[in-house]
Amino acid sequence: MEDLAHKLWEISQTAYAYESPWSAAQFASDMRQAHSHYFIEETECIAFLGFHQVCDEIEITNIAAKVKGQGHGKKLLKRLIDHAESKKIASIFLEVRASNREARLFYEKFGFQEIGTRKNYYQHPQEDAVLMSLKVGNADE
Repeated sequence: MEDLAHKLWEISQTAYAYESPWSAAQFASDMRQAHSHYFIEETECIAFLGFHQVCDEIEITNIAAKVKGQGHGKKLLKRLIDHAESKKIASIFLEVRASNREARLFYEKFGFQEIGTRKNYYQHPQEDAVLMSLKVGNADE
């Protein structure tokens, strides 16, 4: 698990504009949580999507690829939405840096909508987070 956590950290170090938001130890700790899950793209671990699933909600914690523009993020997000539909998840949530317009547009293409902000959520540099949500289905169906 420690090797995989380090690989995830390495990917996120290169993928995020301000380095990885998590350390390798934080990835390892997160992977030990029962509600935490990861989809990993390809056997050599070139992209991943981490999420927490609790009851009928999913929160995306991380999504990163070694190289952008090759469709890995799109493939992983589609896989997550398919998973959410099969598990009767009501909503998927995430936070994204307010300045990360590219990521916000990426999520909007999948139907995510901005629902609020978290003031000074990010550090190094300090910045607001934009909260986004995608309604997947109705858990009562």
